Amino acid sequence: MTELKQRLPDGPLDLIGDVHGEYDALRALVHNLGGDLEAGRVSRPLVFVGDLVDRGPDSVAVLRAYERLAERGLAYCVLGNHELNLLRGESKEGNGWFHGDALDGFRSVVATAEDRAWITALFERLPITLERDDLRVVHAAWLDDAVEQLGATGHAGELASAFDAETEKHLAAHGVRASADAERAAYGYLKPSDEKPDRFLHNVAEDDEQTQNRNPIRRLTSGPEERLQSLDQVDHLGGKWRFVQRSAWWLDYHHPTPVVVGHYWRSRVLAPDHKKQGWPAASASHWHGAQRNVFCVDYSVGRRYHERHTGVADNFHGGLAALRWPERTLVFDDRPEAAPTLGFREA
Repeated sequence: MTELKQRLPDGPLDLIGDVHGEYDALRALVHNLGGDLEAGRVSRPLVFVGDLVDRGPDSVAVLRAYERLAERGLAYCVLGNHELNLLRGESKEGNGWFHGDALDGFRSVVATAEDRAWITALFERLPITLERDDLRVVHAAWLDDAVEQLGATGHAGELASAFDAETEKHLAAHGVRASADAERAAYGYLKPSDEKPDRFLHNVAEDDEQTQNRNPIRRLTSGPEERLQSLDQVDHLGGKWRFVQRSAWWLDYHHPTPVVVGHYWRSRVLAPDHKKQGWPAASASHWHGAQRNVFCVDYSVGRRYHERHTGVADNFHGGLAALRWPERTLVFDDRPEAAPTLGFREA
C-alpha cells in the first residue's frame, strides 16, 4: 500500500514541470540548476509535479533517471494523469511507447516487458499529494474535499477505478449514461474533428462532468470540470468533441499555503490559445488564484514532439521549467539564467 499523501522534505527545493519523456530537456535543466543528471548529482532535491511520461522521445530514460535519484532521497514526484492512465491500462494519445506501439506517431523509445513491470511498480509508489507547512504540490488541483476523500493509503489506480464504478452505478440509476451513450452513438462517438455535432449534447455533458467530478483522484490529477453553456463553446480536444471544460479551481483556493501544479500547458509568451491551454495568461510567470499563491510550472515542453514533426530543432516555443523554492525564481532547460516570478502574495 502507498501513502497517498506524503510530506515534502525540508529545505530548498527545485520544483520541475511536466517532463513528458523529454530526457534531453531534463538533463539540460538539471545542468542549469547546478547538477549532473547522468552522474546522479543535484544541487537540491527535485520535486516533479507528475506527467514524467508520454509524447516525448524517451520516457523510459526519464523514469530511470528519476528512480535513481528517488532511491537516494534526491527526487520526489506526485502522480500525474498520464501515470494514472498507464496504471489503469488505458491507451491514450502518446502512450504507445508503454503498450509496445512504436508507430503511434510520437517516435518514442518503446518499453520492454521488463520495463513495464518496474515502471508499474514505480507508479504505484507515487503519492497524489506532497505537502509541508509552506508548500503544497499536486498535479492538477488542490481541492480539500478531494484530498480528504483519499484516505491515508491505497493504490491510486485501483481507487480511481473503484470511484469510477460507483459513478457508473449512479449515472446508470439516473438514466444519464444510457442517454449519453445514445447521443455518442448518433454522432460517431464524437471523434471526427471535421464533423462537429449540430446541437448541444446535454447528456454527454452531464455524463462527462459527473464522471470527472465524482472521482477525487481524477479531480486531483486532471482537475475539476464544468459543463459548457452553448454549442459555440464546444471544441475538439484530446481526440473528441468536448462539452465540458476545465474549471478555474484556483479562483476558489483561499488557503494561505502556496500550491504548485503542472498539467495546464502554460505558455512562455503572451497571447496563448486560452481554450487549449486552460491557464490564465496575465504574464508568462504570474502567480494566480484568490490569494495569488497558485503557480503552474508546466511550460509545455510536451509540445516539442509536434514542433519536431514540423522541422523545428531548437528555439522551441515551450520549455521544461524549474521553480526554485523558496526563491520563487524560474530556470528553463534552454534559458539558464534565473528569472523571478510575478505577483506572489505573501501569507
